[in-house]
Amino acid sequence: MRRLKSLALVLTGLAFFAGCTGLVVWGVYAFFQYLSTIPKELAAPLIAASATVFVATATVMVGRYYERKKELDALYRDKKTEIYDEFLKEFFTLFFNGGEDSPRTEKDLVPFLREFTRKLVLWSGPDVIEAFVAWKDHLAKGNPDAKSIFLTEDFLLAIRKDLRHTNKSLRKVFCARLFLREGALFLTMAEKDPNVTLAALSEIESALSAQATAV
Repeated sequence: MRRLKSLALVLTGLAFFAGCTGLVVWGVYAFFQYLSTIPKELAAPLIAASATVFVATATVMVGRYYERKKELDALYRDKKTEIYDEFLKEFFTLFFNGGEDSPRTEKDLVPFLREFTRKLVLWSGPDVIEAFVAWKDHLAKGNPDAKSIFLTEDFLLAIRKDLRHTNKSLRKVFCARLFLREGALFLTMAEKDPNVTLAALSEIESALSAQATAV
C-alpha cells in the first residue's frame, strides 16, 4: 500500500513538472509566433523590452534566493554553535575536573546526553553525527585509551567543519597536545602501543611529578 502511495506521489509530481514545462514552452512558442506576425520595426523594441523585464525579474529572484539562503545558513550556524558550545562546556568541565569536583554524577549526565543527541539529529551534519556515535560507542567500553583521544579529535574536527571553520592548519593529534598535560609523552607511548590506556599515562605522569618534586 505504501509503495502504491509513493508511486502515485511520484507520478503526480512528474505530471505537474511536465505540465509546467509544457506551459512554459507553449508560452515561449506563442510569444515568438506573435512576433512573426507583427512588423519588424515593432518586434525589435518588443523583444528588447521583454528581455529587459526577464533579466530584471530573474536578477531579483536569484538575489532573493541567495539572500534567503544566507539568512538560513546564519540561523543554522547560530543554532549549531549554541548546541555545540553547551556540550563542550559540559565536556571540558568533566575532562579537566576528572569527575572529582563536578557536582554532576554519571546518572545526571544521561538526560543531558539524551537531549544533546536529539539536538544533534535535528541540527547537525552527517559527519558530526557519525563522529559522535563512534566516539560515544568507544567510550561506553569504559577503558579510556589512545583511541579515545583520537576519536575525540575526530569529533571536535567534525564540529569545527560543521561550523565552517577550516581545519587545514591544525596538526593531527592536536587534541592530545590540547588536553593532556604530557601530550608529547602520550603520543610517543601511542606510537609504541596503539592500545595504551590513559591510566598508564597517568601513572607515568605521577612518577615524573614525584621525580621533579624530589629534585
